[in-house]
Amino acid sequence: MARQKHFVKVCSCTRRGALRIMDLQVLNQIAHDEEASIAREKNARKMSHRALALGDICMASGCPAMAIRIWRAAAQRLLAMDYYWVDAPLYFEAYTSFDNLVSEVEGITLGQRIDNAWHLLGHREMATWARHMRVRYCDMWLDRYYEALP
Repeated sequence: MARQKHFVKVCSCTRRGALRIMDLQVLNQIAHDEEASIAREKNARKMSHRALALGDICMASGCPAMAIRIWRAAAQRLLAMDYYWVDAPLYFEAYTSFDNLVSEVEGITLGQRIDNAWHLLGHREMATWARHMRVRYCDMWLDRYYEALP
């Protein structure tokens, strides 16, 4: 009599390849490992894209609180990384725009994902991150170019 193999189901996907359910212990381990690597990332745009993907996995697995935590940490880290460009002396400003130096689109996307997760949880009053990110990037632009305004 042949021995039967025993497998532990870690995740379940739909026919289209979307994640439906993931084992919570595996998700916690993946999130812990990936958060550490996101924190070490030096490129702001890569860091935000990895955080967006990790948060999407958490949302698909039914853990919106974990996704919000990951996205909020990434948004705060992104603002800190981008604020460096406000004070940095740039000698090539005639050829470079502010949008090329900061990750405004990624920051606003993080804010929108956080707001969507709060809406999903039924806490519309907490959904202020997209507006907060827009205001912070507008303030960065004003801090950089205020003296050049007429």
